[in-house]
Amino acid sequence: MIRPAPWLLGVGLVLAGPATVAGQGPGTPWEMPLRAGPAAPGARGETRLQFAPSPFGVAVTADGRHRYDVRITAENLPDPATLGPYRVLLAWETPRDLSTWHRLGVVRNGTSLVGTADHNKFLLVITAEPDSLVTTRSGPTVLHGMSPSGWLQQFLTHPLFRGMSQ
Repeated sequence: MIRPAPWLLGVGLVLAGPATVAGQGPGTPWEMPLRAGPAAPGARGETRLQFAPSPFGVAVTADGRHRYDVRITAENLPDPATLGPYRVLLAWETPRDLSTWHRLGVVRNGTSLVGTADHNKFLLVITAEPDSLVTTRSGPTVLHGMSPSGWLQQFLTHPLFRGMSQ
């Protein structure tokens, strides 16, 4: 019986590089670029969606929607006080029809774990707000982005092609 040398395992690990969860490496659909709003044209950021912790492997809501931890990395964010009577920047999750808004958490320059999102297709909006406990969005938009699944739609339902098959 031939046994591989222990150093061979070490070489394999070095050549393989850092391990990532399948489908969650850099440049994957788990990343959301954030666009600057008119209140903060110099702000930049991106969001990383990671599966929320679960003893069952994948976290889901009672009705079966996946739950994701939302990690925001931002830079050049303005001081909220420069935008008006505001003290914090808050992240919000809302479905594409803007029917409900769910406050996630406070965003700062650098990396912030802001909360858990559970909509299939959603917008992420970062606004300036008077305090971190507000329940209704009211301040100017600093950054915004769309979940990767929000880009998916049927070809024939795209506005460009409506009416072409009739």
